[in-house]
Amino acid sequence: MNTMLAGFVKAPFGFEMREVPIPDVRDDWALVKVDACGICGTDMHYANHLATEWQGFGHEVAGVVMSVGAGITHVKEGDRVVLESGSYCGTCEQCRNGRSDLCPRGKNFWQNPTMGFAEYILAPRECLVPYSGLTPEVACLTEPIGVAVDMVRVADIALGDEVLMFGLGPIGLMAIPLARMRGAARVYAANRSGGRRAQVAAAFGADEVILTRDNPLTPGHFRKGGVDRALVSASVEAIGQAMPLMRYGGILSFIGIQYGDGARISFDANDFHFKKLQLRASHAAPALYFPQVLDLLRDGHVDGNQLISHVMPLAKLPEAMALVRDHREEVLKVVITP
Repeated sequence: MNTMLAGFVKAPFGFEMREVPIPDVRDDWALVKVDACGICGTDMHYANHLATEWQGFGHEVAGVVMSVGAGITHVKEGDRVVLESGSYCGTCEQCRNGRSDLCPRGKNFWQNPTMGFAEYILAPRECLVPYSGLTPEVACLTEPIGVAVDMVRVADIALGDEVLMFGLGPIGLMAIPLARMRGAARVYAANRSGGRRAQVAAAFGADEVILTRDNPLTPGHFRKGGVDRALVSASVEAIGQAMPLMRYGGILSFIGIQYGDGARISFDANDFHFKKLQLRASHAAPALYFPQVLDLLRDGHVDGNQLISHVMPLAKLPEAMALVRDHREEVLKVVITP
């Protein structure tokens, strides 16, 4: 029997590397040899809270098609692909009304016994997106950059807007050049601490990097007494911190997950009302915008190489997860390469 190495997770922060059978190809699915898979904040949530039983994980995947099942015609054996973590169906009411971003029925690989932290992954036809012109390590950033694209689009940044990027994890850093491309006149980047994240924020086009541990944010910090748009990719409490910084008619987009008491926030509803503010959730499921993101990476509008701080082998996945947990200031994107 042909086997492969695969990583499994179980909370709290337990990992196992196992030899398991290589999945069998079936109709409308393809077997993909994993070349690279990035570690995501969602993986950390599974490790800390969500994985109540042992399960495979990893969803930021670039690889090579090894074999295809009947029904797949847009890719073939040998093609390089990136994988949407979940697609849309194309036939439900939301899809037919032009809102594929709200589709609840698209195919994905989240129920697979093994996922991206393995030598091979089985992926449905809808999730297979061919690519070229990029290294696998950079190509696997397509999925998280798509998340950043969604956050920026949800914020509806207009030409000349003053924008605050609150939280400088990989998603927040990716959003900085995207906000610039949407026409932001000025981009402020805020994070609790500095280090490598602050350096990359400046390199990606932030006009000012604000370290909130030393400089609590107030409206007076900004040249117009606040910002038109806030992109929050930080802890939930950052929503409440960003609200008083918004100018009249401002829009705040948020992407984040938190559990326990920290999942709840409060803010001044009168201020929210009289300033005509909007709070919008960004949740990139299904995953979208992959062809656009691949162009952004190839053209250098988002410098993927600057985002990758570590490349580690699959056998060291437990060490890589601990690195992300314990060294946040210096770790950006960790990519696993089988």
